[in-house]
Amino acid sequence: MALMNVENVSIRGIAACVPSQSEENNSFPYFDENEFERMIPTIGVERRRTLKKGQTCGDLAYEAANKLLKELGWDRNSIDLLVFCSPDRDYIIPDTACVLQGRLGLSKNIMAFDMTLGCTGWVYSMTTVCSLLSSGCLKRALLLTGNMGSYECAFTDKTAYPLFSDSGTATALEYDCNAPQMFCHLGTDGLNYKDIIIQDGGARNGVNEDSLKFVEYGLNIKRTRLHMEMNGMNVFSFALKVAPKTVDCLLEFCKKTKDEVDNYFFHQANLYMVNKIIKKLHLDASKAPFSLRNFGNTGASSIPLTMVTERSDSLRNGLAKNIGCSFGVGLSWASIYYETNNLTIPDLIEF
Repeated sequence: MALMNVENVSIRGIAACVPSQSEENNSFPYFDENEFERMIPTIGVERRRTLKKGQTCGDLAYEAANKLLKELGWDRNSIDLLVFCSPDRDYIIPDTACVLQGRLGLSKNIMAFDMTLGCTGWVYSMTTVCSLLSSGCLKRALLLTGNMGSYECAFTDKTAYPLFSDSGTATALEYDCNAPQMFCHLGTDGLNYKDIIIQDGGARNGVNEDSLKFVEYGLNIKRTRLHMEMNGMNVFSFALKVAPKTVDCLLEFCKKTKDEVDNYFFHQANLYMVNKIIKKLHLDASKAPFSLRNFGNTGASSIPLTMVTERSDSLRNGLAKNIGCSFGVGLSWASIYYETNNLTIPDLIEF
């Protein structure tokens, strides 16, 4: 079982950036009459942020990191590690982390690499980055995340496009021998990898003429093999099964009660699903904030984005005990217990 604890690492700050361009779901042209009113109580997404042509989530992560570094006052040569986590890389090669190292003006004596996880990306990357920092050989790190839902989903697919959104975040971490321990629980079910998938474009199925053809799967559900497809019922069942279990497992591992935790940051999959998870865990719903209404499902960015948009005041001013829980593409799941103290959190950046 992938349970682990990490010592000697503190989170110093978090920043988030979203596109300035907003799309209202009540204007989505492929909804049937009154379908918006029926769907919103389920998915919880009223509007989404979408990138302009030529922009990438790497650009959003850059803006978040640049602002965060300025507010922290960190010397850019003091950063030893840069990780960019997103399935939406700027290029097939090189790693987007390498591009961002140059754009941010960081030291060349730095470890930089990409992680391509989706929904569970922030928690998996936190586990990885903190493990690398914990020995003290590396002192400071930037963890960047990105999501391009408007790129992954077909505009003509009403089952996916109205749910997903674009974003980028930055988390600053530092070696600290006095830091409280972090605790992590991670899992994977690769037998069901096809439940959330983009079929073509990788080495397994390269791009060909058929990849570009739109196929109709139902009324107002059209997409190509280069767009994301999701087995909604399977993913729903999966999330309801694994999310409560991983939170309970984590709480037992770190020896905390549910009431001791101040904030539960769940992956913003959809409103109905996450509310079911909250009820199944018998949590105080006021401890589990949502950012879905205005920002949709932002994949690997959803936990840090929710921290910035929904809890910045309390996280900037004092101690907080937090759990982040994510689940989705892979299929995979991950949860992390982490404490924060007077975080540096710039106001949400719009780019």
